[in-house]
Amino acid sequence: MSVPTGVGVSGDREWVIQNAKGKKFACESSADAFAELPEYGEGAVVLTRRVVRGMFMTKVVEDWKQVAPPDR
Repeated sequence: MSVPTGVGVSGDREWVIQNAKGKKFACESSADAFAELPEYGEGAVVLTRRVVRGMFMTKVVEDWKQVAPPDR
């Protein structure tokens, strides 16, 4: 899959918490997602995907993948 490039186009990551029932909640960053994760109960996971944002569109480059918590 080709990734668009050019003026007004930037790569980015989206972060969500998915609870045990499958509902997704958007987060600003990985740090926010892992900080809020305990609030969503047992079975909740952090997911991320890579996107490219243009002026009037967002294109998914990489589908949702589960992320392991960072070592503290």
